Amino acid sequence: MPGGWKANVALLLGTIVVLLVVAEITLRLSGFRFTLYPEEIEFGKPDPVLMKTGFVPDDDVFWVPKDYDATLARLRAERPPLIVMGDSCTHLGHYDDALAARVAARGAGTLRWGNLGVAGWTSWQGRQQLARDVAPLAPAVATLYYGWNDHWIGFGIEDKDIARIRRQTPSAWTRLRLAQLVVKARVALRSREAAFPNRVSPEDFAINLRAMVDTAHSAGIAPMLLTAPSHHVPGAEPAYLGERWLRDLADLIPLHASYVDIVRRIAAETDAPLCDLAARFDALPLDARAAAFRDDGIHLTDAGDAQLAAFLDDCLAAAGLWPMILGGAAEAPASQSSDAAAMSASDGAIGSATQASTMRRMVTQPRRNRSTAIDSSGPWTPRMAPPGITNGAMP
Repeated sequence: MPGGWKANVALLLGTIVVLLVVAEITLRLSGFRFTLYPEEIEFGKPDPVLMKTGFVPDDDVFWVPKDYDATLARLRAERPPLIVMGDSCTHLGHYDDALAARVAARGAGTLRWGNLGVAGWTSWQGRQQLARDVAPLAPAVATLYYGWNDHWIGFGIEDKDIARIRRQTPSAWTRLRLAQLVVKARVALRSREAAFPNRVSPEDFAINLRAMVDTAHSAGIAPMLLTAPSHHVPGAEPAYLGERWLRDLADLIPLHASYVDIVRRIAAETDAPLCDLAARFDALPLDARAAAFRDDGIHLTDAGDAQLAAFLDDCLAAAGLWPMILGGAAEAPASQSSDAAAMSASDGAIGSATQASTMRRMVTQPRRNRSTAIDSSGPWTPRMAPPGITNGAMP
């Protein structure tokens, strides 16, 4: 019968569509959901308050805040000379606000900056962000503050492997539960190939940092590497980290120290300025160090943010970067604290003739024109001051 095969094909396609719709509805009714980005982070103990973080999928970096595109548009118009990058220690921290307050207090002008930290991010995501989003902004200086999420156990596979899966599943499809089921199955299959690897291996952490430094230099940006400080006591590490983020809780201190050492090594090998925050915080008196950290030993209190800002202020001055950020002969910090002064010799940006020569070349490098009519009220990132980031939080 003429046209009979067309009717059969149409019937088959219609049946497939109906089955897919039924499967999608069934998955939704059953409550199934699988995303490769965080939706909830708990703050505080003993009464955690659930914060909806407002992330959305991104094909390149997995997740971004909902207002990320609007924020980038704003920063493209403002062209701030300083961009701070990192994970939740930057995204949810206040050290950039404290740094701006220090600049204003000594009458050095108004600090213009953008905070592009994103909670839960690793150096792999920061590497993509720097190339895609930060380099076009052409800031004079970018600070790179990573090293916590890189050594956590993530989805059972490394970030670079998740990226391969994400590229094959565009963001527009990830809202479908069927697509999420397929992604979950693929992640499960890939995770069988390795016994719960770190999100970023030590080798890849070094590769990512080196790539970020190279990308920054190629874009005329002066990168400064920051080591991630911590306050953990052997035998008293936060138990929840062992339940989800580590293979063995006893690994926490030596594992984090190994990633801190990688930051130092890459700074030395690339002649990138280093602000060794880990060493500087370790040199503080025990009571001051304890007061600087929240209960998780990862994120900083307001006092800790102020201390980090003081250290960063010193590092930027020692590296000769303040003139690039503030313009002209920017006034250096009045004085270093005794602890900061003691540690400054260990920072990669200090006491190195090679680095000093490199930074002098970058200081004299012509910069692109920037907008001068810029709101100086602070960075774009929503500000939160939770009592502690403890239960299941990703830095």
